[in-house]
Amino acid sequence: MIWIKWFLSVLGGLGVFLFGMRTLSDAIRRASATPFRQFLSSVTQSTWVGTVTGFFVTSLIQSSSAVTVTLVSLVNAGLLTIRESVGVLLGTNVGTTITAWLIVLSLGGFSLSDLALPLAGLAVPLLLLDRRIPKQIADIVFGFALLFIGLDLLKDQMAVLGAQELFATLLPNLGEGLGSNVLFLLLGAGLTALIQSSSAATALTLAALVSGVINLEHALAMVLGENIGTTLTANLAAVVGNRASKRVARIHFLINALGSVWMVGLIPLLADGLSGVFAGVDDPEVRSGYVMASFHTTFNVFNGLLMSLLSENLVSLSKKLVWSTSSQQEVALSEGTFTGRIVDARLTMEEVLGDFRRSGGTLKRMVSGVEELLGLVDPGERSDVLNQMAKWGERTSEGAQLVSSKLEAVAQEELSPELSARLSALSAINPAMERVGDALVNMSWQLDAKGRQGVYFLPKQRTSLIEMLRLLKEALTLMDRNLRQNAADLDAVADVEGKINALTERLREKHLRDLDKGKYPASSGVFYNDLVNELEKCGDRVASVATHLASEGDA
Repeated sequence: MIWIKWFLSVLGGLGVFLFGMRTLSDAIRRASATPFRQFLSSVTQSTWVGTVTGFFVTSLIQSSSAVTVTLVSLVNAGLLTIRESVGVLLGTNVGTTITAWLIVLSLGGFSLSDLALPLAGLAVPLLLLDRRIPKQIADIVFGFALLFIGLDLLKDQMAVLGAQELFATLLPNLGEGLGSNVLFLLLGAGLTALIQSSSAATALTLAALVSGVINLEHALAMVLGENIGTTLTANLAAVVGNRASKRVARIHFLINALGSVWMVGLIPLLADGLSGVFAGVDDPEVRSGYVMASFHTTFNVFNGLLMSLLSENLVSLSKKLVWSTSSQQEVALSEGTFTGRIVDARLTMEEVLGDFRRSGGTLKRMVSGVEELLGLVDPGERSDVLNQMAKWGERTSEGAQLVSSKLEAVAQEELSPELSARLSALSAINPAMERVGDALVNMSWQLDAKGRQGVYFLPKQRTSLIEMLRLLKEALTLMDRNLRQNAADLDAVADVEGKINALTERLREKHLRDLDKGKYPASSGVFYNDLVNELEKCGDRVASVATHLASEGDA
């Protein structure tokens, strides 16, 4: 009965710690959600820049899992390449060590844990204010308070465990050396994989260390194992992703697993060296905490330096671990897959932006296809372009269906007002882009029918249509930029749309005058007028994407 009570008490302390960490992380993520996702997707041109990015973002939001899951999502959406993600992963490993240092601050005669309840009390008035920023500050304060209260509870229960005769006799029999360190490394990996939080596992390890349940070398071995166990989160997120996202998740595992292999044999050396560095700290609890946190940081910094030199090898190895049977299959998978399950509503909507950008790229190729058809006379050449246009049209339709499935799954989740507004905006963008693809396919059929009927355009008609097509391509390029930034440059969009509308009006007026003067036959005028009208509608639909993105931001 005593052991049941102890076990439930440990679960209770762990629950308070996890809830505090989740509250803290979620509050900071909500406050900086869009900036940190944009930061990740825009400043990862090199491994070193990505490493610094990963460090600062993880230090800010206090959740390596949140960063790695977001990273997997961005790769799945095509917003980052596998190589660009390696640096972020290395920086994330260093950034997550900040958590251990925060935990160490709760040790000693006077610690932050002494301020936990007073801080929570000060945060209560902020919750009563009907404003977003004060409530976010209150959540951050409550998160810190619960984190340190949970750690105190864990320390108390580990002290009870350390006082038991069973553990007093068991631990010395586990011995020292590589074998026992490997055993505790596996224990740390299993513990982190089980509770899905390296921060909580680190807190448990520290509590066990300062309570005498485990010795220093075993604690450091568990820290290495926790580095491996935390990679399970990204690998679970990649299960519902494409092949590229799976490779990123495998790279995360390889970085931490290979690093632990070379470090586990050096544990005795570092334990002695770091203990000497902090020999002047009188409080044994604080000294042990400093040694453990220093080891965690030292390992991840040096492992990051080593793995950065091997980044290309890691990418190559990940391709062998997650292989493809053909280049065609690789292309198909890189365009996004969906199994019906989502890891996080916000991240799924981020993936949808990537899906839109891929469809936008296809639409630009379709515009070029229509432009090519304008100059083709040979039926065989037209047939080749028509077949390609049909494939592109099918791809945009499949992309729209994929997005619809993702958004339907998101709609089943409990969403904040902000995410609900975003869902509405994305749901409106999807059919608009699909209709542009349908219109371009329809234009290709019209041009083929024109050729089969022996109808020809005058050079000035072709020139006018090409001018409209190039303005439409300019609008699609601007749309791609807006989707990448998840923001709308309404002035630039209005400028391009204005050019399309003005050109349309001018061409219509000139078309009527030319028909009256008999400059070209009515059959040519019908095809010409239909194409001008279709292109104007396409321009309006592309411009509507920016309008919907702007409405999301105003919500």
